[in-house]
Amino acid sequence: MVAIGVLLGVMVLFAVLLIAKVLWRPYSRTEQAEGLRLEQKARDEVRNNRSQYGSHFVHSAIVPPRADGRR
Repeated sequence: MVAIGVLLGVMVLFAVLLIAKVLWRPYSRTEQAEGLRLEQKARDEVRNNRSQYGSHFVHSAIVPPRADGRR
């Protein structure tokens, strides 16, 4: 009887750990996806600013001069 109880307890413990592992993974992936989405949004914003205002808005950007002489 004790052996059956111990085996059932171990099985329940493994089941709980497995469920916790499976449920924890989507949240970390969601956070990573959110971070990547924010990075892409920032990149797009920099690209839009660069094309609208020229290189003086983005100091680390290398933008060739325009053919019409505007900045």
